[in-house]
Amino acid sequence: MVRRLLAVAALGAALWLPAPCRAQGCSLCRDTTAGAPAKEREGMRRGILVLGIPAGGVFVGILAVAWKMKPKDEERERD
Repeated sequence: MVRRLLAVAALGAALWLPAPCRAQGCSLCRDTTAGAPAKEREGMRRGILVLGIPAGGVFVGILAVAWKMKPKDEERERD
């Protein structure tokens, strides 16, 4: 129970106190963003979320399925 509470607290801290994020350093992305008007830069920021949220959801979904399947495999080995 304490481990689960600690894991939830760590996840909450990671979500609420994110490290400063910077671009990957891709010169094409940096130059495109730097030369774009403010409205286009805002669109690029939204695009990151539009592409990142579904990918993150798939990742979390796969982790959840793997987590749920693990105890069933261990129970079969004990029998």
